[in-house]
Amino acid sequence: MAARAFARVAPVRAKVSLVAVVALAMLLAGRLGELQVREGPKLARQALRQHAEIVDTFARRGAILDRTGGILVRSLPSESIYAAPPEVVDPHATALKLAPLLRKPARDLEPALRDRSEFRWLARKVSHEVAQRVEALKLPGIGTKGEDTGHRFVTSGRLASTVVGFTGTEENGLDGLEYAQDALLRGKPGRLRIEADQFGRSIPFGDTHVVENAVAGNTIVTTLDPYLQFESERLLRAAVKKWSARSGTAIVMDPWTGELLAVANVPDFDPARFGAFPPDAWRDRAIADAYEPGSTFKLITAAAALESGKFSPNVRFPARDALQVGGQTIHNAEDGMMAADMGGSESIEQIIAYSHNVGAAEIGIATGPTAMYRTIRKFGFGDPTGVELPGENPGIVLEPKEYSGSSLATISFGHSISTTPIALARAYAAIANGGLLLRPRIISAIQDANGKTVYRYGAEIEHRAISERTAATLRGYLRAVVLKGTGNPTARVNGYTTAGKTGTAQVVENGRYLGGAYIASFIGMIPAERPRYVILVKVERPRGSIYGSQVAAPVFAELARAAMFHAGIMPAAGPPPAKRHGAAAAHRSTTTAPHPSTATATRLVREPRTTKSER
Repeated sequence: MAARAFARVAPVRAKVSLVAVVALAMLLAGRLGELQVREGPKLARQALRQHAEIVDTFARRGAILDRTGGILVRSLPSESIYAAPPEVVDPHATALKLAPLLRKPARDLEPALRDRSEFRWLARKVSHEVAQRVEALKLPGIGTKGEDTGHRFVTSGRLASTVVGFTGTEENGLDGLEYAQDALLRGKPGRLRIEADQFGRSIPFGDTHVVENAVAGNTIVTTLDPYLQFESERLLRAAVKKWSARSGTAIVMDPWTGELLAVANVPDFDPARFGAFPPDAWRDRAIADAYEPGSTFKLITAAAALESGKFSPNVRFPARDALQVGGQTIHNAEDGMMAADMGGSESIEQIIAYSHNVGAAEIGIATGPTAMYRTIRKFGFGDPTGVELPGENPGIVLEPKEYSGSSLATISFGHSISTTPIALARAYAAIANGGLLLRPRIISAIQDANGKTVYRYGAEIEHRAISERTAATLRGYLRAVVLKGTGNPTARVNGYTTAGKTGTAQVVENGRYLGGAYIASFIGMIPAERPRYVILVKVERPRGSIYGSQVAAPVFAELARAAMFHAGIMPAAGPPPAKRHGAAAAHRSTTTAPHPSTATATRLVREPRTTKSER
């Protein structure tokens, strides 16, 4: 009986169970279908958001090229080393193994390995070789991550280092062109959505989506000629070493376009290891260091006199070796080039050729403060030149109302005024090209990431500084310096015609002249008839000689010769060197000047009781 009852119940239970299972299966199938079909895309998006990571895709930084297309510096891919501290088994041992590879003390690495965070960078932007050696150690919790950019490769070594500058870890420009043109070089980063794990690492075969494409930075083509840059640095470095000088600067400029073909500074540095050099070695002295130009400024005084309309090139001034100005006395040097030998009077050409300070002071005083100041400003002194480099010093130019009793006289031979090498080179370029003041340029063109030129710079004329006639007369004066004056024979180049001016001036530091510290300089042009190059050489604090004719002029001559050969212009047979006026091989003049008023001293420097200026 019981058996029959159980037999009847069992099929019922089976049927009920079957119905329940089928119903549950249908319910699950329906729900699964709903999740897959209706809510699937939505849930997938939610899941992706939970594991998605928005990362920046680096924009490759643009390169910097010389005028021939040679690479000065460019960006290469790099790798970074990271740690996942929870996965590090032995922080101390791991730090000891990583220290020599990452060039960091183990005691600095170990705290990061013991950190409670999930992720820590140990070294950013290392080379591929370093990353491979780290991976070969197979250390738990240590990994590498490739980066699109980060290794700024300086193919040119130290060439033009003070012009090119350097970048930081994140490839941000910190100095030089890298800093000044950072917006052009750095490009625009992109954005990428990736599937990542808890440490932000990309999941293999995970979904990726480009949110915004990265735009590579532009490439800058500079005006620098690699050969002239190399020769400028080589010759300048040799001169600084020979004379045990503190520093030096050389500039080669095209006077017709304003292009800077070479900008050399000593000391310089290795941009790949800029941190190993003192900040003083980073400085571009050609644009940042203002100094009193000394006798090289006498050409500006002569220009002011001729442009004023008060004097013709044939005018003569009393030839004397001393002059009372503002209760003080200005002297010419007793070097065999005395004004007393001029026969009672001397022309502007003779004053320039033999670098008579007294004569220059007489010209300036006769020209007057208004005309002098007007010409100084027309040559651009007192304003930045606008070159595409950072840190330019505009120099100091006093207004006539700020002059002391002797300011006009001392300004006439390059004291009581300060300028930079690049500003002086620009002024001489105006004399060379017929009177037009041009903006100096270090950038020739801009290219996009594909090498297509998107912008090309041309000559930028600011205004006419002097007339063509005056410029031609001044070039004649500079030619006389080389033929019979203070530039003979050291600034002469066999087979070519040169023209230029020597200069020596005391160093100004903290508003005072330093006794025994001088700047020797020479600025000239080649060929003299229609100059192709304007070349400036400046050597700070030489020992053994302080005169521009001995220290700087020979560098000019060698660099000028190299430039002409490089341009394919062969030398021609020329006349033998002219005899010098007087017996001295080096020349200087001594000035006794009064102290300026307190107001003037706060803007410029105190005028010393004895200042020296190279002939």
